[in-house]
Order: sequence, then C-alpha cells, then structure tokens
Amino acid sequence: MNEGVAFSKAETCMIMEPRHSNAAGNVHGGELMKIMDTIAGITAFKHAKGNVVTARVDEIVFHKPVHVGDIITCNGQLTYVGNTSMQVMVTLMVHDLENDFDAAVAMTAFFTMVHLVDDKPTKVPPLIPTNEEEEDLYLLGERKYKEIKNRYM
Repeated sequence: MNEGVAFSKAETCMIMEPRHSNAAGNVHGGELMKIMDTIAGITAFKHAKGNVVTARVDEIVFHKPVHVGDIITCNGQLTYVGNTSMQVMVTLMVHDLENDFDAAVAMTAFFTMVHLVDDKPTKVPPLIPTNEEEEDLYLLGERKYKEIKNRYM
C-alpha cells in the first residue's frame, strides 16, 4: 500500500548548542548537513519501509547563517521515486526568536536515497502525487533525476 507523499514527510526541531558551533558562535555547516541527511533518510525509510543509504546530495545551498541559541526546523519530502532510488527535498528553517518566531530558510538540498536489502539496491513503491503541489514537485524531481542520469550514466 502506498501512503503517498504525506505519509513519508519527516520533521524535527532542535536548538543549536555550543557543541554544534565554532568559536564565533556560527553553527558548522557539516552539523546542519548531518541533520538534513538524517531527515532525508527518515523520509526515504518511511516510503521504502526499509533500509536506505544516501547516494547523492545535490544543490546544497546555504541561504542564511545559523547561530548558537537558534531553533531550527528541518523538513523532508519525497519529490520523485525511481526504481530503487528516491529523491528527497530537504529544507532547514531557522526561527527568529526576537521577531515573533518568524522562520526563514537557512538551507536547502536534494538528497538521493537508495533502498537496500542485503546490501543490494531494491525496488521501492511508486510515488503517486495527490495534489497540484505534489505533482509540481514530482515533475521537478523527475527532471532533476533525468539530468543526473544523463550527466553520469
């Protein structure tokens, strides 16, 4: 049974602590990428209903800095599913605690996750968009998937 895009969505919130940062109080990009990778993995795991690994990360963009004391929210959403791989769009938001908790995009990226069974890529259920937004994201994901395939295959 395919629960669709909504079932696979994943989200987490965290407060950034000194252990996440450099001496200037800026959160390390690698710490944020790790959080994003975890959310991408959870999103793909829910869809595949099994083990997944990160195969590729595209278009990581740092839009806004994140500092110690900031609260972040990280969201993952499937955009496209191939035979054994899934594309997950991940958005990391930073919340402005001084201005009514407004959120701004801090980072975005597309993760390609592969479903593995016994260390072999394994077929995943198709993704069936259920509304216009999901359809638009699916078409974007499909286009990106084909561009990558054409570039590296």
